[in-house]
Amino acid sequence: MIPTRILFILLVCFMLLLALPAASHAEEDRTRGPTTGDVVLSPADRLILEAINRTNDRIDNLSNELNGRIDNLSNELNGRIDKINDRIDNLWITMLGGFMGVMAFIGGLVFWDRRTFLKRAQEAYRDEMSGDRKKIEAMLAGMRKLSEQFPQVREVLKSFGLL
Repeated sequence: MIPTRILFILLVCFMLLLALPAASHAEEDRTRGPTTGDVVLSPADRLILEAINRTNDRIDNLSNELNGRIDNLSNELNGRIDKINDRIDNLWITMLGGFMGVMAFIGGLVFWDRRTFLKRAQEAYRDEMSGDRKKIEAMLAGMRKLSEQFPQVREVLKSFGLL
């Protein structure tokens, strides 16, 4: 057995199929009246057309409601995207600040290391020069001893102010 609800739906669909050619002229019948024109609508046909019109109105209302919901969702999504863009901008600023801080730290470290390197180099130079100075003083002492035996060496040392 087929339930009565399904039979009713099938009957309405069948009547709609039969009424489609008449439905195309239904708008003309409304404007001219029910008896003018080629097609005269029966009360059942008018009920079907009114049901169709109510269904179309409900579909239009649902369509408008859905369009409103979609617009609201679109606006909400755009707001969220704007917030994300703001957060990305803040992230870029933070990253740039961090990068600048790291570069300043590296620059300071290089400058500080240069100063300590120069101090070490000066100390190494002094140590090396002190060793050379000892050698030079030893050579000068040796030349002074030679100047006692050789008068030419004595004259040379006197001319340079070393005697």
